[in-house]
Amino acid sequence: MVGNLRAFAIRQDGKICNCFYESDERICVVCLNTKGYLRNALDDLLHQEDEKDFSEAVQHYLSDEVCHYWFYYDEPDDEDFQEVDYDAPKNEKGIKPRFMDIWHPDEGIDLKTIETAVSSFAKDFLGIENCIVEVVHEESLEESIKSFKIHQESLGEGNVYIRFSNELVLELSERWKMGKKEVLEKLNSSI
Repeated sequence: MVGNLRAFAIRQDGKICNCFYESDERICVVCLNTKGYLRNALDDLLHQEDEKDFSEAVQHYLSDEVCHYWFYYDEPDDEDFQEVDYDAPKNEKGIKPRFMDIWHPDEGIDLKTIETAVSSFAKDFLGIENCIVEVVHEESLEESIKSFKIHQESLGEGNVYIRFSNELVLELSERWKMGKKEVLEKLNSSI
């Protein structure tokens, strides 16, 4: 099957994504994690006995270069019991997950990460082989700058050095259809 999906980032870091079919039918909400994020959490997890399965799964994930999935299941008698609507692995009680994480092999999240993660999800769970993913952002550039400045103020009164990665500049250059120099000027003027 061939199809188009829209991924709607509901957090500015792209970690939480709503996924929709072209018809605007909502498929799911997923949490997108990358190696950088989970590697930073691993030390704490290794010291928690109740997180043994999770930390072992994270260690396995960190050792290869493919998408992994982590599923969160409800108990049958949970008051707000939910299962996903799509085909997903059932647990030992025959219950489909309530929610899932996509663990992408990239170190950080950019548009390409979101696109490949959603494509992988579409192939693995929806049977869509050639998925075209459109990433839609909720926040405008101005809203993102305002949010960033609030975050920056929370760091204190000291100077905060800001550097834009080449990957970000290239990605925005393609997205905004501007030269890299113009993108960098626009970013620098916003802070």
